[in-house]
Amino acid sequence: MTMTNKTVDTGKELEKKEDFVKVFPMVFAKLIVRMQEVDDWCVQMTQDITKPELLLIDFIGDGTNVIMRDISEFLDVPHSTATGFVDKLVKKEYLKRYYTEEDRRTVLVGLTPKGEGLKVLFCDKRQEASEKIASLLTEAEQKQMLKIFRKIEAYF
Repeated sequence: MTMTNKTVDTGKELEKKEDFVKVFPMVFAKLIVRMQEVDDWCVQMTQDITKPELLLIDFIGDGTNVIMRDISEFLDVPHSTATGFVDKLVKKEYLKRYYTEEDRRTVLVGLTPKGEGLKVLFCDKRQEASEKIASLLTEAEQKQMLKIFRKIEAYF
């Protein structure tokens, strides 16, 4: 699905709270669609993973010493379901399991070279999409937007 770019009057201030409440969901939905297009492209390129698996690879690639509890919390699923996701990605050679020297009972999960390659591809495509959006804004607007996003993120 390709989104069309519509010109938005950025010089006009929102006069009422209702304007924000009306515009925000529409713009946010378009942003979500654009970012989902990146996910879909990566899933299509690999032809062997699902979107949740892609997001799990992204999550694991952002951390070190990721344990199964972290994965089940990230996916918001029971431990057994998270284990199933990891099992599939280990079998597909995107993830590996390993143990700590301190506690052999603790299973850590990390990316294999194949998983790292997909993570890089995904991040590159996501950055490309983000840069297109950022190019519409001045540097000051980008800083303000980042400040707003961080404030919203803190809410969740």
